[in-house]
Amino acid sequence: MTLSRGLMTLCVCLSFALMTGCTSHSLIDAPSNLRSFDKANPVGTDDQPYFGWYVQDPDPNEIQTAYQIRVASSLAQLKGDQVDLWDSGEVESDRQNYVTYAGKPLQAATRYYWQVRTWDRDGNVGPYSQPASFDVGLLTSEDWSPAQWIKRDTRERDNYTYFRKAFTLDGPAIERAIVYVTAVHDYELYLNGLLVGKGPAYHYPQYQYYNAFDVTDMLDRKGDNLFACLTHWYGGGQGRPTSERGLLLKAVIEYTDGSQSVVATDRSWKQTKVTAWDTDKPQRRNGEGVGYIDRIVASEIVSDWKSLDFNDSAWTAATEIGTPPVAPWINPLQPDLTRLIEREVTPQTITDLGQGTYVIDLGKIYAGVPSITFSGGEPNSLIPIQGGYTLTKDGTVSTRTTQNTNMSYSFMHNSTTATFQPMVYLGMRYIQVDNSPCPLTEDNVTFISRHYELDPDRSGFASSDPMLNRVWDLMKHSLILGCQEQFVDTPTREKGGFLGDSWSQGVPAMTTMGDRTMNLRVLLEFLDSQDQYWPDGRLNAVYPNVDGGRDIPDYTQSYLVWAWDYYMLTGNTAFLQDNYDRLKKVADYVDTYRDESTGLIHNLAGGGGAYLHGIIDWPPQSRYGYDVDTEARTVINAYAWADFALISQIAKVLGKSQDQAVYHYKAEQIKEAINSQLINDQGVYIDGLYPDGTPSEHVSQHANMFPLAMGLVPAEHRDTVIDAVKERQMSVGMVTLRWLPAALGFADQGPHLIELYSNPEWDGWAKTLHLGGTCTWETWDALTSGESMSHPWGAVGLLAMQQFILGVGPMAPQFAHIQIKPLDFGDALASAAGTLPTDRGDIYVDWGRSEDLYSLTCILPANVTAKVYVPSCGVAGTTVLLDGQEVETTEEGNYLYLDNIGSGTHTIERIIPPAD
Repeated sequence: MTLSRGLMTLCVCLSFALMTGCTSHSLIDAPSNLRSFDKANPVGTDDQPYFGWYVQDPDPNEIQTAYQIRVASSLAQLKGDQVDLWDSGEVESDRQNYVTYAGKPLQAATRYYWQVRTWDRDGNVGPYSQPASFDVGLLTSEDWSPAQWIKRDTRERDNYTYFRKAFTLDGPAIERAIVYVTAVHDYELYLNGLLVGKGPAYHYPQYQYYNAFDVTDMLDRKGDNLFACLTHWYGGGQGRPTSERGLLLKAVIEYTDGSQSVVATDRSWKQTKVTAWDTDKPQRRNGEGVGYIDRIVASEIVSDWKSLDFNDSAWTAATEIGTPPVAPWINPLQPDLTRLIEREVTPQTITDLGQGTYVIDLGKIYAGVPSITFSGGEPNSLIPIQGGYTLTKDGTVSTRTTQNTNMSYSFMHNSTTATFQPMVYLGMRYIQVDNSPCPLTEDNVTFISRHYELDPDRSGFASSDPMLNRVWDLMKHSLILGCQEQFVDTPTREKGGFLGDSWSQGVPAMTTMGDRTMNLRVLLEFLDSQDQYWPDGRLNAVYPNVDGGRDIPDYTQSYLVWAWDYYMLTGNTAFLQDNYDRLKKVADYVDTYRDESTGLIHNLAGGGGAYLHGIIDWPPQSRYGYDVDTEARTVINAYAWADFALISQIAKVLGKSQDQAVYHYKAEQIKEAINSQLINDQGVYIDGLYPDGTPSEHVSQHANMFPLAMGLVPAEHRDTVIDAVKERQMSVGMVTLRWLPAALGFADQGPHLIELYSNPEWDGWAKTLHLGGTCTWETWDALTSGESMSHPWGAVGLLAMQQFILGVGPMAPQFAHIQIKPLDFGDALASAAGTLPTDRGDIYVDWGRSEDLYSLTCILPANVTAKVYVPSCGVAGTTVLLDGQEVETTEEGNYLYLDNIGSGTHTIERIIPPAD
């Protein structure tokens, strides 16, 4: 039920008045940070926009009670109050993102303009924002006309091709120029020698993505222009469907007089093989299909192929495949708003080992490619290059810790000046160069790191514990490494977007980097996998991929947790509404395997080999002895409870009361079955039941942390379960890692939580750092077991640092109402401070504890209210200072709280009297 604006205003104002007193109010400012499709002025969108903004109001304790959005087909009409597409009118709502467009139909390849204004808690309306824009892309296959898919005819397994198209402009002033482009598998697009962009994200050909770029300022209006494109097709692999070779491009150039020009791919484009890559006998780097070993021949490098002056007369005409839709790209192409970011990384050190051998240390692991310029030496001399993660005792790059991947390169030098730079990225920290013809220094060595657009500046964390701060930095850097075409398993051995990895990376990418675009795209991809492969409701384990349908049962189960995380962080109700039937199928798939005699899920179908009926954790040593011979497994059943409970909550959000009741009942049933059959005589959870119904005798941390984190543990067993979790320190792997700090946090085990993060003798993040890791690992023992040392799924630990150390979490979707509740850490941690990005603005928390005072300061953006807790600090009474004034709080366990703290800066202080 939605409160009316007047009632909502009254409730909030009364709460503020009781705590802080009423204050005078200044004028509301215009909204800022306007986004559509979660992007500022996006180019190449679909025709169903949604809008977001930040409320700007200098008054403390301020909320938005209404908004008004206007959308027009031209900037002049919007500024002239001639809104021709949509005027929402005054809408009573505090929503400030995922506000969906409800105006006239929008057209393909068209720019639209919009603005918004808001009302404050007293009913005062502010001015309209500055205009923002969004460019609708190509919506149907017909919109791509006259562009043709083109290719170079070849059956090479590793295929690099140059394409060029020159064109002349001689018209009036250019109003706007947008280029729409896609390729299989990768492209680098240039206009007049300047990089336009790289892409696209991978998908199955029936769902092929395209990108769009505004190139208005890159064109020569009165002269010759040139599109030049390098494409790379290299077959199917982990995270990369095979598809077919092809390039498709359409550029629409609009002039101020209303006319336009179109440049499109067809047989008039010139093409040629890129001979700088020696691909005659390509050698795979590993069995996962991440790519082939780059063998680059300096004498074949054509440095000016993308310049207007280059002579392409020897090149031949491109082969036309056909106008969309054409097999295998049979559906309309999908717009993709994720964008690749590249930057140069300067080596931390370059060590000369003598006789032309150098070892380059980047300082930490990055995903990308080396870029090294060589000069001098003998013609046709071979320069071996080796990437890696660790060094041997003699200081050379180890080939043992390379994730079963050949990370070598070769460069056939021509004795002049030439740059070695591959196209396919890998993760690495070290690079060894042998037989260098020249000294290597920072002047001729760099590394081109890459990731899709996460913004590490959106969040911060600092505490009194230096190791805790290093752990935060380790996990944030790991997220950057994993955000590639998907949230990849690892940028080296496997580049597939596994569902479990994607969830573990995607949620902290939202809370620390402000990501929305990649999360939504990948969430929808996994639902595509259900449509494509799994009528029973399962989801692929990795998607898209070369091997088609392949699932892991508990990865499917975790999807609903991710979907709910996404909804709570964003408030995107349309995602739930549009995909409800597919979300419900996940829960129904799980319910199919409920055994009536036990009430538990038995042998949840799916997986194979070591993944049969569920992965539990991975690799096998990360199960720490979990009894996988059981068929009614505690972890699977805990996930089943979550699936039913979350579908019930989703149904409630959507007003589906019957489904809400049905799945709530299913959740209660399985909770009762878990607690009646999976708790032993010592009051702790076992790993599951065997096929004959006999209970397992093994007690794992997995089996106990799941019910504890999910709130399933009966009160009489709570202490024994907490002890069972704590005494096992860190005895879980990365697949289930999220649930351990969550269990400790919800159990109010603050000092133990700090030790979990910061004790280098326990398996955990601090141990990884102690052993020299610069990215989270696949396993805690990766250095000795040979597992991946660049596995970003360990970054899921960021969530508990934000939720229990900073104390911030949403109590209502889109952070409309939040909880700030740092745990009581006693002497384990003296202070912590940090920032968390939300769709309503950044939230800042800074708390510290001394012998005589606990102080918490929070800075909240407008339109956010908070329930703020402080520890009672072992002191009787419920009085605190709020912004210098004594107020009474409500006692809850060992904490005191104040509710409905509003926007602005607020400080709560708890005085700790000296001990007698």
